[in-house]
Amino acid sequence: MGLGRLVPVSLGLALLFTVLGGAMVYLDSVFEEVPDFLWYVIFALLALVLMIIAIYINITKRIRRIQKRIEESGVDTMQGSSRTMTLDKLEEAIGEWTAKQARVVQELESREEFRREYMGNVSHELKTPIFNIQGYILTLLDGAKDDPKIAARFLKRAAKSVDRMTSLIKDMDVLSKVETGQYDIRLEPVQLNLLIEDTLQGVESYARKNDAKISVDFQVDERIDVLCDSARIEQVLDNLIVNAIKYSDDNKKVKIKVQDLESKVQISIKDNGFGIPEKDLGRIFERFYRVDKARSRDAGGSGLGLSIVKHIIDKHNQTITVTSKDGKGTTFKFTLNKA
Repeated sequence: MGLGRLVPVSLGLALLFTVLGGAMVYLDSVFEEVPDFLWYVIFALLALVLMIIAIYINITKRIRRIQKRIEESGVDTMQGSSRTMTLDKLEEAIGEWTAKQARVVQELESREEFRREYMGNVSHELKTPIFNIQGYILTLLDGAKDDPKIAARFLKRAAKSVDRMTSLIKDMDVLSKVETGQYDIRLEPVQLNLLIEDTLQGVESYARKNDAKISVDFQVDERIDVLCDSARIEQVLDNLIVNAIKYSDDNKKVKIKVQDLESKVQISIKDNGFGIPEKDLGRIFERFYRVDKARSRDAGGSGLGLSIVKHIIDKHNQTITVTSKDGKGTTFKFTLNKA
């Protein structure tokens, strides 16, 4: 008990005993036949009762203050319509409050760790193209610009690094909007075969450039309608098909299969590439995560594509899975509701 509370408590006890003592003296003079020891017993009992009442009132006030602070933190301490809180309920509420505070601290630590990791990844991803551009420009300024062939080659490499930075910034912007709910998903009936055809037209030049063959196998009615945001799902298909081409070895083959799952359809994109080791499968949708970092950077891309794909599918309340064997190709599967 602090000194600030000790003084008023002492004064209160002194006043209490003074009043009781005066009352006992007065009663002793009125009731002279009552033995003195009996007055002492009555005095002690009254003092004890008053002290117990004072302690009870003090404890009750403190419990209510604690209850109020716990309720202010968002924990419900009320049971029915009663405002009275028992010690058992208080202990339970404090336990819940403690657990909540632990979760808050854990979440804050997790966010801080994510922030550090995210900033580190962004810095690392931007550093390579920036240094490349700087190197090419300095080399050109040192005289390489006078040789047309060397100048053209270095400018093309610098342009490639600029494209990589542009892709990274664009994907970061998209991912930020998806995670903060600014990336609208508008579900509408869409004819699935037309959606796939539009996607294939968009990647046609990339497939031709990489000598890749893409086949489509409809195991449902080709004209079936699905409920989705066509622009977002086209982005999903584009990303998965380009990845399938990008991370395959020679003789690139990509197989798209559409299967019936009662109220849904399942779309799978399979490649014959070098595959993903089993230890990496659980992290494949993480931001900036790359299975083969050096090879992935050489192939281009921001390292955010699959994370964006996962968020888009989640926004559709659907699922996406990946299966793969190292050296034997990879298959991505996701579902869409039938319209």
